[in-house]
Amino acid sequence: MEGDGPTGALVLANYFQTIKDLKKKEAAGARENAFHPMYHKMITKLEEYQEEALGCEALLMATVLHPAFRLRFIAHCWPEKEKEARSLLEKNFTKREALLKKNKDDIEELEKDAPKVDNDNIFDLFNAPPNSAGSSELEAYVKNMDRSTGPAAKDLKSVLIWWKVCSIYF
Repeated sequence: MEGDGPTGALVLANYFQTIKDLKKKEAAGARENAFHPMYHKMITKLEEYQEEALGCEALLMATVLHPAFRLRFIAHCWPEKEKEARSLLEKNFTKREALLKKNKDDIEELEKDAPKVDNDNIFDLFNAPPNSAGSSELEAYVKNMDRSTGPAAKDLKSVLIWWKVCSIYF
């Protein structure tokens, strides 16, 4: 899986298509064809690799999350794996939803505990919390509302929460 982009979603699709093409060539070719014995060996080896790839949660999730494939691809190519793929998708969705809710709760806690801004301190002034919740993207950027508020140097709890929340994005 080398290259300049994510290719994990294409692994299962490539195995499926390659095996299908080789089976066609094997069926169309005569037994006298020099490549005929090689097709069978190649198909056997690729089916082995395909089974191993189907057992990999990361590849299965990448395929299911790919907009061109989704769960329909698994249901079409490997109907026996559809239930497993669906439960894996639901499990990871629930896990991600819980993580996002936890992060949102952490951000709310950080914003709730944000200290008052000292207009005489230049560092506090530029880390001021946003003035309004509803605003345009440009206004959010101009008013420095496009990022989370920074921690207060005196409040160690706020520093730890800020670090935990912001480290997810890097």
